This record gives sequence, C-alpha cells and structure tokens, in this order.
Amino acid sequence: MKYIFYTFLVFLPMVLWAEPVIPKKNTVIDLKLSATSNHAAYAKELLTQAYALIDYEINWVNFTSSQELELVNSGRLAAAIARSSIIEGQFPRLVRVPYELFDFSLLKVSDRRRCGYCLNEDIKSIVYPKGAVLSVNYAESLRDDVEKLGLNTSNYLNEMILKRRADSVLIMDFLLSPEVYDNPHFIVETIMHKYDYHYLSPKYKHLAKPLLAAFKTLDANGTVAKLQQKYNINSVYHLSAPPKEVSFISGTWDDYSNADSSGIYWDIIEKVFKDDFTLTKSTSIWARAVHSFEQEQVDVLIGAYKTDVSVDALFSSFHLDYEYPLYAFARNNNTLERIKQKDTTLTACVDSGSSLHKHIAFIATDNIVETSFIQCETLLKNNKIDILIEYDYNLEPSTQALPKMVLIESSPLFLVFHNTEKGRFLKYYFDKNIAELARNGVLRELFPDLSSFNRAHIRP
Repeated sequence: MKYIFYTFLVFLPMVLWAEPVIPKKNTVIDLKLSATSNHAAYAKELLTQAYALIDYEINWVNFTSSQELELVNSGRLAAAIARSSIIEGQFPRLVRVPYELFDFSLLKVSDRRRCGYCLNEDIKSIVYPKGAVLSVNYAESLRDDVEKLGLNTSNYLNEMILKRRADSVLIMDFLLSPEVYDNPHFIVETIMHKYDYHYLSPKYKHLAKPLLAAFKTLDANGTVAKLQQKYNINSVYHLSAPPKEVSFISGTWDDYSNADSSGIYWDIIEKVFKDDFTLTKSTSIWARAVHSFEQEQVDVLIGAYKTDVSVDALFSSFHLDYEYPLYAFARNNNTLERIKQKDTTLTACVDSGSSLHKHIAFIATDNIVETSFIQCETLLKNNKIDILIEYDYNLEPSTQALPKMVLIESSPLFLVFHNTEKGRFLKYYFDKNIAELARNGVLRELFPDLSSFNRAHIRP
C-alpha cells in the first residue's frame, strides 16, 4: 500500500508540471481586397481556402490596385492576388506560385462611331488602369500623339466606355460589363490572352511549396471546379487547326449579296477567306437565312444585327457594314402618335421574309401584312394599312416624306459564328484578317464609292 502511494507521489509532479497543449493559432497575413468581379470573387474564395489549408488566415485590406505590387515587393503585403507573368520583368524578386488560377484576355473596347474599326493608327485617345502592367505597356506602345489617361482603379472603365470619354479603353475581359458587350456600337477586340498566378513577397517565399500543394489538393477534391461553376469562370478557348471548308449564307440584297455570289459583301468574304478555305456561298430571304444558321446548316451568317439571332452565337468584333436607320412610316401625324403609344390596334405592313415584324411586336399578329415592300407602299398610299416598316432607300420620295419615327438607329452589321471550336476559330480568323484589309486600304476599293465606304464606318 505504501509502495503504491509513493509511486503516485513520484509521478504526480510530472503531470502537474507538464506544459499544457495549446491549439495552434492561424498566422494572419495581409492581402489586397479584391475588385468586384466574378474572377476576383473566385480568386478571393480560392485563396482563402488554400491559405486555410496551410494554417494561414487572410486579412483583406483595401487600397488602389496600382499600389499592390510595390507593397508586395517591399514585404508590406504578403502576396499579389492574381497577376500575369509579365510583372516578373519589373518585379523579379516576387515568387510565382506555379498554379494557373485562371486565364483571361486583355480587351481593347472602342467606339465604332468615333473611329470606325479603331485601328491603333486611327485612335486619338485611350483609357487604361494604371495598376495593370499589361495595359500600361500596351498603352505606352501607342503613338506619342495618342492622348493616354491612366486610372488608379478599374472600377470606372466601363463607365468611361459607356459615356464615350475616349476612342478606346483597355480592360480585362472579366471586368467588362454585359451592358458594354451587348452594345453593337462597341468593338470588343482581344489584344492578348494570358494566365494569372499568385505572387508572393520575397519575405513569404517559404509559402510557395505549401500553397502549390494546397491548390493541387483543392483541385483534386473538386473544390476548384465547384468554385469555377459558382462564379461562372470559363476557360478562354484555344484555337485548333483551321477547317478546310466554310459555308456562308446571307439575305439576297442587290449589289451587296446577290444570288450569283457577286456584290460587296461576297467580295469581302472572298478577300478574307479564299486563300485558306473552300467557300460555299448561298442567299435566301433573310428569315430563312437566319433559320438555316440557327439550325446549324451553315457555318456563317452574313449581315446580321446583334438582335437577329436567338441561339448561342458569336459576332465578329469588326463589322461588315452599317445599315441605314429602320423607320415606321405613318399615314399621318395622328397615326404616328398611336405608334409612340404602342397602340395594339394599328395595322402594319412589312417586307415578306425580312423579320422586321419583331420591331413592332406590340401590334397583334393578325394586323400585320407580310408582302413585298412595293406592295406595302401601295397599301399605305391607298389607306389600307396604318404604318409601313422599311428602310427609306427602298421607298419613293412621296413615302419618305410621310411622318416617321426611328425603330432602329443606323447600326452595324456583323458576321455571326456558332459558339463552337470551329466557329471560334473562324471569328478569330475573320477579325484578324479584315482588320488588316482595312489597314491596307483593300476594303476601301471594294466599296463602289467613297460615300458608301464612309457610311460603313471602317476608317475615320
């Protein structure tokens, strides 16, 4: 009994004096607060989870993007959230974590109405974010007489585009607003395609391997895929080898896309595509041409508005031409007011097969006559209908003099491609080559006169 008690006394001090087990606390590091975009939110959540796996907690601090790299380089920030490898030339001490966070494109968004195709030699002003090295380098490579405005934050780039404050604006694709992208008057041109990586301060270079392992773990367990789906992060397409044959369809428009494959638009198609592809060209009434494209019976639709196609499709960055305004011609001023009030009892006439009826969708279908525009004009003169929907160049002077209102302002016409690997390649091919034809003056020679070329807004 004494022996047992003595043993307890011997070991008791050891238990009492043992150092208590304290849970390890996460180390807190500072990173820049991300901008408001899907890609930024994705990077923020992915980094939060990756750092948590290596027992680090992120304190998100807010300041302008132009300061981030300098602060990381000096060790006052632990890392730069997501940057292209181009920064390594200016900041060689930063440590890249070799995991591709996402790919992106640098876009040049330009206003067609100001500078046509807005080739670099034609623009007079450009806006760009100061903190984005890719944008800064591109802007600085332009002519000395181009007015260049660098913004400290990218938050106002879309506003600068919409308010037409400059010929062109440089912006990352993930920051571009749908309002800008959907506006037909803006050219959205891809300047370059890159990948973003997480860059550590030299002070934190020891985290490179653990972070890489954390990213790979999140990739393997499906977290990355779920976050990409959550924030709609899609990889930029990679171009494959070009196809051998390409089929085109257009409406039958006199002097532009004739049924015998002559006309301005067919001449442009020949100049762009004939050297590398076997071409099949066809024409039809416009509604049938759109239907053939939407049913994937042809590769490319020629001369469409951005609102003409209802399927998932891609539109050329550079337009083919600018169409005249579309008007609603009224019998009298009282009828014109009824159009403005969207009177459903109005009767109207549109060119058969033109799809123009969709611009007066408020009118009952039974009240819309579809026939030739010549017959429509006769019906209007004889007071058989209230309004005629047509372009004024097709009508007699007496009809053009009637009260009218604009349904569609003068708008660009595009080539339309399927959102497939082949379609994406053809869009890239067209944009690249038609810009070069414009630069070399070839497109100017394809138009019948200077007036029609100027109306197309290709060169200022």
